[in-house]
Amino acid sequence: MNKVYALIGPPAAGKTTIQKELVKYGIPDILSHTTRKPREGEQHGVHYYFVSKEEFQKTEIIERVEYSGSVYGLSKAEVLDKVNRHPVSTVAVDTQGFIQLKKLLANRVESIFIMVDYDTVISRLLDRGDDNGLINRRLEYANSSGEFNNWQTADYVVKNTCCLDIAVRQILAIVGKLTPPPN
Repeated sequence: MNKVYALIGPPAAGKTTIQKELVKYGIPDILSHTTRKPREGEQHGVHYYFVSKEEFQKTEIIERVEYSGSVYGLSKAEVLDKVNRHPVSTVAVDTQGFIQLKKLLANRVESIFIMVDYDTVISRLLDRGDDNGLINRRLEYANSSGEFNNWQTADYVVKNTCCLDIAVRQILAIVGKLTPPPN
C-alpha cells in the first residue's frame, strides 16, 4: 500500500529542508498551492504551485491555511496523484492539514513530528530574514494551534536541532528507504 508521510511540527522545524533532502533519495514531496509570490530561487512546480487568488479559489483544496496575507493549501488532485503513483511520498502540513489528510487517506498517511526547541525556531526564522512582527505572529499561531505539542500524537518523532543528515537518515529508516551500510 502506498503511503504519505506528513511532516508536522512548528515553523522553521526544517520540514521543507528535510523534504528537499528526501527528494534526492527518490521520495517525492506533495506540493502546496500558494497565492504568495516566489522567494528568490523558488520555482513554480518545484517548491510550490504559485497561483493567483482566483486560480486558488477554483482548485479543490483539502487543507487551507493563511500566513501573512497569503493562502496555502493542498489540492486533492495533487495528493491523490502522488499517493497513487508513488510507494512513499511526503508532505509538510500543520495540524489541520494532517487531520484533513487523515480523512482523505485514512491508514495511508502517517505523521512524523519534526522536533525543535523554541530558540532554534527563532534563530532559523531570523536567519530566513523574517521580521520580528512576522516571527511573533508565526509563533503565536504555532502555540495556539499546538504545533509545538504534536509530538504527543504523532506516529513518529525526529529531532532536528543538530545535524540535518541525522534527521534525514532517521526518516529514511521510518519510511523503509534506508539501505544498510556496506559490509
